[in-house]
Parts: sequence; C-alpha cells; structure tokens
Amino acid sequence: MKKILGLALASIVVGTSCKKAFEQPDDFSSFAVIHASPVATTAPTDTLHVFVGGERYTNAAGATYLTTTTYLPILTGTHEINIRRKNVATSALYANSFTATMAKGEIFSYFVYDTTTAPTSQARVLKLKDNLTLPATTNSHVRALHLAPNAPAVDIVLLRTSVTPNDSVTISNRSFIGVSPNESALAAFTPVPRGVYTVKFKVAGTQTVAIAVAVDMSRGADVTQGGIFTIYASGTAKGQPLAVRSIRHF
Repeated sequence: MKKILGLALASIVVGTSCKKAFEQPDDFSSFAVIHASPVATTAPTDTLHVFVGGERYTNAAGATYLTTTTYLPILTGTHEINIRRKNVATSALYANSFTATMAKGEIFSYFVYDTTTAPTSQARVLKLKDNLTLPATTNSHVRALHLAPNAPAVDIVLLRTSVTPNDSVTISNRSFIGVSPNESALAAFTPVPRGVYTVKFKVAGTQTVAIAVAVDMSRGADVTQGGIFTIYASGTAKGQPLAVRSIRHF
C-alpha cells in the first residue's frame, strides 16, 4: 500500500518569518474528512475509511463519529474519492463516491453528514473549499455548519468571554443544510475578534439554548496569529444527542 503522508490538521505552517502563510509542497493539494454522520449508539458503530482510487488514505482504524482526519496530501489533478465502511477497497461505501479536481495548493474539507438507513445505504458529503488566507492579527476566522438532521433552525451566538464586558457575534437562522447545500456560501469564513468564546446554539428567534460549548479562538498555530475555525453541530438521529464540535484549520 502507498505510504500515507499525514499532515496534522492546523499545523501545516512553514517558516518563521513575520509574514506567515499556509504552504504546501509543490504540485500538491490537501483534503480532510470530518465524520459528522450520526451513528448507532450501540455496537457496531460505523467508522469511515478514505480511499483515493484504490489506495487507502487513512490508517487502519479509520475515523470515528465526531472526529476529523488530518489534512491528507494529494497530487494535483482529478481523483475519485471513496469513503468506505471498512479498511479494504472492496468494502461498501459509507458515503457517495465523488470526483474531485484539485489545483496546486488548494485545500478542502469534506464533511460526511446525514444518516444511513442500512449497511448498504450512503450518507452525504458536504464539499467545502477552504480559504486559509490568514486573518488580521487581531482576528480569527470562523464558519458555522448546521449538520444535525433533526434539529430545528438555530441562531448561533458567539459570546466572547475573555473580555470585559463580554461581546458577541450572532449568526442568525441557520437550518440543517439539507440535500442540496450551497457549498460556496457555506465555505466562507467570517472574521471575529480573537478570544475565548462560549458558542450557544439557540432555537431560532428565541432565547432557548439547545447546547453551549466553549471554543478557544484566541490563537492559530502560534500566539502571535489568529486561527481559522469551523464549528459544526451534529447528532439528533440514531439515538445521538445534539453535539457541537470545533476544528482548528490553522
């Protein structure tokens, strides 16, 4: 099997000059796969195994629910990406296979979401192109995704608790992304002041908090630079409660 070169998520930074950049080797792109598809709460629970063509791109254990692979390097060009239920290339697909064309230096996040109804049924894949242009040093960048199939529309309140008085940013009326999401719109990051936040998912138009989590968005790869983050909600199916996770891309 081809040797897999695992690049740690949020740590592909080269150089120590004042002008930092997210860099990759020549003629390579990168992609990460995020397992946001609710699985049964009793064994066996489904893991994801990523294949490009017939080559396995994740370790034998695969990616479990609510976890993220590293950014996986791949030669530029057009590739068939298969996300399977087992770590062999002949196993059943967990999500619809798809073809991806990647130009030099492009970076992608593929979110496996929604549920499967049988061992041979397939989840969906949200394909986002990651713009990892560094934020201004006083800011971080964030995007929020509603991937919980049975949760109502939500207002996502980012309450910055590391300043006095606290301040906040609200992303209003986000619904489950559904079967035909606007991937270009969902890929966009929003600048927010650097800091430690409590992220509250409220039922849209109300003050009812469905879930709240702490997310440290005070830094990126080092203390001098803001970070780039995705916050996503999953669960509400197959016995899984509503859950929120954050990813630091840089």
